[in-house]
Amino acid sequence: MTTLAVGVVGAGWMATDYHIPAFESHPRTRVVAVAERDEERRSAVGEEFSLPSYPDVTTMLAETDLDVVSICTPPATHEPIFLSAVEAGCHVLCEKPLTTDAESARRMRDAAHERGVVTQVGYLNRYYANYQRALTILSNALLGDLVEVSVANHSAAPGQGWYYDPSVSGGGVARDLFPHTLDVVLELFEDAPTVTDASVRHLRDRPVEDAARLSLSFSGVPAEFSATWTQTDGVSRFLVVGTEGWLEITPDRLSGDIHGRPLEFEHGELPIVDIGVADLYPAGTEAPHTARIHDFADHAAAGDTDTAAPVDRGVEIAEILDAAYEQAGVQR
Repeated sequence: MTTLAVGVVGAGWMATDYHIPAFESHPRTRVVAVAERDEERRSAVGEEFSLPSYPDVTTMLAETDLDVVSICTPPATHEPIFLSAVEAGCHVLCEKPLTTDAESARRMRDAAHERGVVTQVGYLNRYYANYQRALTILSNALLGDLVEVSVANHSAAPGQGWYYDPSVSGGGVARDLFPHTLDVVLELFEDAPTVTDASVRHLRDRPVEDAARLSLSFSGVPAEFSATWTQTDGVSRFLVVGTEGWLEITPDRLSGDIHGRPLEFEHGELPIVDIGVADLYPAGTEAPHTARIHDFADHAAAGDTDTAAPVDRGVEIAEILDAAYEQAGVQR
């Protein structure tokens, strides 16, 4: 059984907390190199994980025989790293957002298609058990015809400075938070959406927006999104209403009603016991970051380009976000 050699680009917390451990724990992948431009960080992570470390992806690809490149760097750097990896024939897992604009995303898509490599954008929500169970319910049309979707996602402001530099991030909270839930909503409809309205606000003195709203129409079915960088502990709600019921998803709980029958899950699980005053659920053991990386690794090992969110999904989302910023009057 062939083991795929993985090179990780970017040595921040996303790489050290998730990408390197997840690839190391998968039976078909091993991390063999890391690239990081910051010399001190590069040395520290190389030593911590006993990995050869390189100053950039070009050097890493030249000096290491790789099958997979995993991109954990700021968005403006994604395209050149992605294109270098694809040109070398590597499969690519890229953190979201795929890149900073749709034109760049389309170039990445075209290169990946030409080389026939496996790609995945690192959207997270679909790997939470509540979302997976909800998608199963929705794919079986148990809610009937969809009537509307609304999503609210309010998180703490990012700690890294590049999030506030539009030339690096491609935008503010809209580019940061909307992609995860757009990825899920796009699963619910066959037709591409139309952006009907969008707005941004600057709640703090920042170069990028820290509050955003987006309205989409899927052949007349409205989908509303809101996001801010205001909540230290995070607040997330995802509501889907259909003609035969409704579902509400939070990070911990999935609740709703189908054909007049209520349902409730916690971390995708039914209660193990009802003691009258409260339901008791199994202990939560979710690891969605590991699940998404392992899912990509499964596809890469099989040479299967039909991943959960290939580069094509990244293009769809980049096009929606570009249209939203244009609708909101943001000069980019």
